[in-house]
Amino acid sequence: MARNHEPEGAMNTIVGKSTKIEGNMEVSQSIRIDGSFKGTLKASDTLIVGASGELTDVTIKVKNAIIGGNIKGNVTASNKVTLESTSRLEGDLTAKLLVIEEGSLFTGSCSSGEQINTQKQELAPRPFLENKA
Repeated sequence: MARNHEPEGAMNTIVGKSTKIEGNMEVSQSIRIDGSFKGTLKASDTLIVGASGELTDVTIKVKNAIIGGNIKGNVTASNKVTLESTSRLEGDLTAKLLVIEEGSLFTGSCSSGEQINTQKQELAPRPFLENKA
């Protein structure tokens, strides 16, 4: 019997190791990429990039991201991003929560925290407060 509703976060798309995709993808629920991808990716839940995953020239908008492979591009997550020890990220990162494991490499700018509005990329500059203790 077919189910009408998948549980939230269900993995319904997998891009295998030897697969190369270029273009725009919009995925309901979660996606795992172990192959190559270039373009724009939107997912309503989690993006998992395996250690063999290669994403270049990408714009990513997801709820959560678990990155174990290589990404060159911008990542926006409305909730959490985890950079695993095998990950390499070159680009801008915006997320409410950020976890960086020892061994991961990150080059770019990062905005994270409770006040992050992932719908708006430009953030107002914060005033510098000098500590005069």
